[in-house]
Amino acid sequence: MDALVRCSGAAPLHLSRPPNLPFRLSPPRDRKLFRLVKKAEPISLVKGRSLYGAGDLAKEVFLVQRGYMRLVLPAMEKGRPERTVGVALPWEIFGDEAFTEGHRRYGAIAGSSCTVLPLPKTGVLNGLKTARKSLDAYLEGVERELHRLRHAQGGSRGPTAAQRLAEVLLDVGDRCGEPDGRRIDIPERLTHQVLADLAGSHRATVTTLLNDWLYDGILANSTNGCFCIQKHADLWALAGYHGPAQRGPAAPEGMRPSR
Repeated sequence: MDALVRCSGAAPLHLSRPPNLPFRLSPPRDRKLFRLVKKAEPISLVKGRSLYGAGDLAKEVFLVQRGYMRLVLPAMEKGRPERTVGVALPWEIFGDEAFTEGHRRYGAIAGSSCTVLPLPKTGVLNGLKTARKSLDAYLEGVERELHRLRHAQGGSRGPTAAQRLAEVLLDVGDRCGEPDGRRIDIPERLTHQVLADLAGSHRATVTTLLNDWLYDGILANSTNGCFCIQKHADLWALAGYHGPAQRGPAAPEGMRPSR
């Protein structure tokens, strides 16, 4: 699916990865990309507004400046127009089908009131080619997303709904979370349905799990209606991973706890 590559924002303090990840827009290092962002004309979208649909000709890549976008496919349940298969959070790139001059594999719908920047595909490719760390970060983003999709497979031998949901929350917290003491504030308001889609679960199941974790103090509600992760180690345990002080198999690449 579309690679989601982080370009800016708070440093990830909780999930350890190589120092050049996630991909941050740094003017001294990524001058060509930085110039593209400064020249881009912002597109403002209200929640629910479609940017493009599956099958449309892919001419540009996009950078989320504010809010978040949902990448969608047709729903498999009656009464639902689409299902969310990925989200592009602030300062992440999406729509990279344009690199191969193909057609859109997914639709893109504003998950909240947001602003996106259209970037020319040729300019972005040239920028990645001339900045090794940026290219490494882009490829790591693709690998990370493939891991998430594979690990989201349920069934009798796969991770439980609780494990998948916990991993989704950890991933979102890592990508856009804002550390506040020991807790991590998630500034984007992802609905229970979006979280359920990302976790490959039913919305009712996700709502029950979230309520349980709120009651247990693992999560908390922020004043803006978003979640914050209060007990990070407990959420790691729910995801089925071993924290820094525990022994056992390490978490998959891209989902490893800091030391």
